[in-house]
Amino acid sequence: MQAPPIYVVTGATRGIGRSVAAVLAERGLRVVAVGRSDDLLASLRESCGPELTTVQADLTTDAGVQKVADSIPLASVTGMSAIAGIVHSAGSLVPLEPYAEIDTAKLQQHFCIHVAAPMKLFQTINQNHSIKRMLFIDSYSASTARVGWSAYSIVKSAAQMAARCAAQELSSTRTIRAYPGAVKTQIVDEVLASDTETAGVFARLMENGEVAEPNDVAKFLVALLVDAPDELLDAQDSFDYNNPTDRKNAEQL
Repeated sequence: MQAPPIYVVTGATRGIGRSVAAVLAERGLRVVAVGRSDDLLASLRESCGPELTTVQADLTTDAGVQKVADSIPLASVTGMSAIAGIVHSAGSLVPLEPYAEIDTAKLQQHFCIHVAAPMKLFQTINQNHSIKRMLFIDSYSASTARVGWSAYSIVKSAAQMAARCAAQELSSTRTIRAYPGAVKTQIVDEVLASDTETAGVFARLMENGEVAEPNDVAKFLVALLVDAPDELLDAQDSFDYNNPTDRKNAEQL
């Protein structure tokens, strides 16, 4: 009997990453859930059952990346195994800082988490495993400059370009970029608490029920990652949870 395919999910302790890991496990798929909090990983493991294993690791370090790679079993015959998908959901709370006030030292740390860590993880895992699909969580802020959001937008823009380069250059791995839009996560809380112009916009979205639940977005992402045919993934540059056509297509997969 063939073992279920393996999916690696980073940032699995909170928000979208945690929900994606849970949805994959609910479908009986093997999940390697990666995060930095032992307690949050333990609660995820308890709720998801034996299909999900957890790895406590800091992906900004070589040791942390290697720990994740070492947790993935190798095929007994060839020494290589196929990873069905990687979801790059690990992130950090990039502060909403205007350009003139950006802490450049801390900005480098955020670049490491959002840009360098996914690259390093792919390169390390790819040494011993083929990777069929790789999903990046994209952001409208990558291409939209908002007053007071410079630090966040700069980091997200770099992360988006890294994902686009991966899509162009990795012929053996299908790269998926997906926009979740406004989701009830820590970053939304940060926006609502800020004195930026966008705080009012997000407050109105909350009042109108237009801020998505992480689990709903996770189902959309998992449909793309697991169920979408190659033809659909090849036909689009990215997918948007708030686009009715994209969401309808995902629901029908």
